[in-house]
Amino acid sequence: MALVLTHPQFRVLIHARTRVHSARIYFPALFLAEFHSIVVQWLRRQEIFFDEKDLKLYSDGSFRVYFSTLSSPKIEYEKLIAMLEQQSGENLG
Repeated sequence: MALVLTHPQFRVLIHARTRVHSARIYFPALFLAEFHSIVVQWLRRQEIFFDEKDLKLYSDGSFRVYFSTLSSPKIEYEKLIAMLEQQSGENLG
């Protein structure tokens, strides 16, 4: 039986030589079905840096992106989570 992921998978990466921090995040298709617009809004922020070679699209509609930022990648991921929680709260209210 296949494992169905419903939440983003986030990991901070540290370059072995330069010690520069970047991140990888995988967005499952099931998650994107509900939160696509928030993810796009987050990725378009000026603080998130990536280009086409950093993006991997999968046939099921999911994707993975490697990104960097001037601040901490974890802080930027936490901003995404806050945006998602805000939308979820608005949908509940």
